[in-house]
Amino acid sequence: MLSAMGRPSKGHRVPIMAKPLAPLAEVIKQKADAIGLSYGEYMTALAADALGMPEYAPRPKTTHTQLNFPEEPATNAA
Repeated sequence: MLSAMGRPSKGHRVPIMAKPLAPLAEVIKQKADAIGLSYGEYMTALAADALGMPEYAPRPKTTHTQLNFPEEPATNAA
């Protein structure tokens, strides 16, 4: 039996294209990267907030805590 692969559906979406001027695009990219959203998700979150519809704003992905493994002791073994 094959298992489902890929990410789960985010629900019905309607594509809307935006082409901000370069200075604005750079800020969008920096802010989106900083919180772990795609550029489209970040712009959607901004629009949802501005339109008073925060329930439709994508949320940043949860970050995984990096595991800290102890260093192996140095040995003289060859």
